[in-house]
Amino acid sequence: MGYIYNNARLVAVISAASLLATSVEAIANSPVLEPVVESAQAGATAPLSGDSALKTALIAPQATTEEARIHYQTTAYRGLWIDASGDDTKAKALVDALNRAGEHALPSAKYNKPLLRAALDGARGGDSNAIAAAEIAMTNAFLIYARDLSSGLLEPRRIDRDLHVFPERPQAPVLLAALARTTDATAFLANLAPRHPHYDGLKAELNTLVSLGVSGAWGAEAPKGGSIRLGQRGPRIEVIRARLGAMGDYKPAIPAVDPAEYDEGLEAAVRAFQKRHGLNDDGVTGKRTVEALNKSAVYRAGQIVVNMERLRWLNRDLGHKHVLVNQADYNVKVIEGDKVLFTERVVIGKSRKHRTPEFSDEMTHMVFNPTWHVPYSIASKEILPKLQEDPEYLAKKNMRLLARGEGGEFDPTLTDWSLYSENDFPFIVKQRPGGGNALGRVKFMFPNQFNIYLHDTPSKRLFKKDARAFSHGCVRVQDPMELARVLLAPQQAEPSSYIESILNRRKERTVSLAEPMPVHLTYRTAWVDPDGTYQFRADVYGRDARILAALRAVGVDAAPES
Repeated sequence: MGYIYNNARLVAVISAASLLATSVEAIANSPVLEPVVESAQAGATAPLSGDSALKTALIAPQATTEEARIHYQTTAYRGLWIDASGDDTKAKALVDALNRAGEHALPSAKYNKPLLRAALDGARGGDSNAIAAAEIAMTNAFLIYARDLSSGLLEPRRIDRDLHVFPERPQAPVLLAALARTTDATAFLANLAPRHPHYDGLKAELNTLVSLGVSGAWGAEAPKGGSIRLGQRGPRIEVIRARLGAMGDYKPAIPAVDPAEYDEGLEAAVRAFQKRHGLNDDGVTGKRTVEALNKSAVYRAGQIVVNMERLRWLNRDLGHKHVLVNQADYNVKVIEGDKVLFTERVVIGKSRKHRTPEFSDEMTHMVFNPTWHVPYSIASKEILPKLQEDPEYLAKKNMRLLARGEGGEFDPTLTDWSLYSENDFPFIVKQRPGGGNALGRVKFMFPNQFNIYLHDTPSKRLFKKDARAFSHGCVRVQDPMELARVLLAPQQAEPSSYIESILNRRKERTVSLAEPMPVHLTYRTAWVDPDGTYQFRADVYGRDARILAALRAVGVDAAPES
């Protein structure tokens, strides 16, 4: 293919490029393609070589990112998208990927595909300035798309103060160098998406739900009312049966003899539905089951959109072996490779004032027979009123009262508690190790700014509930001794005996982990089990709603308003 170059068009490129951004973040919020494409429509004068055309087009400080400019400089201005022979295979692969951006719940309009296609069409005429314009436009669009697909559209901390999640953004030099090396641009672009096993499953289910198109795709909602169980009859049961059938949970081998009867087949379907929505699978259709049952296909699509974004935020190595808390599932797991070594129910922070934050850290040690250092907020807001009613409250709870600073221990029965208030409480409260200690027999420490940790509890009754947001922010574990055993197994030949010997001493004992272990406190309300079962959870903290609103604000339309 022959090339004809002209200076007038380059002047237009340089002039128009001043409108462009100097970083990927800024490019994402600016009209990255129009000036470059329009510049290729300027008049013709003397020719330039192909690399000179691109070199001149990149002179404008805001033509593209500094990283991209350096890449071109260090590769002798070799094109990434259209090579010297005119092969535009990589460019076509990018346009094709951008055409399918909506499948990833990305804002398709953001990447300005019509103008990108126009730039590519203009380059096919052989004009070097048009090729240079297309090259820059393709690179800018690629850097935006790669960032969005691999690490997310949003900055989590701007959405919710409890989201201490910091996506690892891809580095432009690494992306551009890898793109230059690849011989399969289609696969390269596809692999920018998270490799997490949940991601592709959520993507497939999103497309299924979007194709349903309307909120009423699963039929009439189940009427509210009292709990329904095996053996009962009524018109509500017919609606429940039909809705479960539309969702795929009710698949009887033989149609029900009486659709209005709550038979064993329907009970089994209700249990299956409850399991994949994190509810106690008792087979009884109660209030929480009806609430989950009546969520629309559009609502579930929105949850998937949000959780795909969450997977992009954490698209990094979480550690070969790590602890994963899913707050929305009220669950903790220890994961090694693709194996789950431990899984158990947990209690998380109350949904109003004591929400458990999302963050990652490293577990360094555990404390057996722990002393509870009562947080000031709990001491002044909750314990002080009880002391004002009963000065012996601390003694009954095996607690000590100490002065702040270097002061000694006080006798609470000799103190006039009417003199103190929530904002004037100059004491420290500690609870001794023992059976009634609020932390139970062990706590798992990953020192952090929130003073959040995992721990035992003397009260086990709350673990029986399907919704378990009751703590002051820390995470209570139903079977903490098994968790301790799993964590200590690599460094203790007989971890169970070792733990028991420490507990029997009834004295506080710190045990360090030989290797610190990553801990991730997450919040996932939609995922896919290894067997292909789709799981959904209630948005207990309202985080899904806030994230979805933010995604819609930047143009995501895969989950339209219901």
